[in-house]
Amino acid sequence: MDMQVLRERAGLSRAEVAFRLAISETSVRNWEAGRTEPTMTPKKYLDALRLFKCTPEELAGASEKSINQRHKRKPGRPKRFPDNAIAPVTTPVLSVEN
Repeated sequence: MDMQVLRERAGLSRAEVAFRLAISETSVRNWEAGRTEPTMTPKKYLDALRLFKCTPEELAGASEKSINQRHKRKPGRPKRFPDNAIAPVTTPVLSVEN
């Protein structure tokens, strides 16, 4: 189970989670996308456990799964020139006519 599943299981929207934990909706989105891990004070951590109606193990597992899923996704736009296909830079030769 990842962070999004945990949130949806509790019947909450991202905005509701953000409001109830006094964080930004962007933070919640980043947790679910695996871009960042939840970092919370002990009080906020307990609030999150109550909010998601889960155990500490479930919250930790969901966070870990979200992070792992991000690393399995396809990378973004490919490099313009692959490392092994870079063309050598040549200097034009100027000829001087008499």
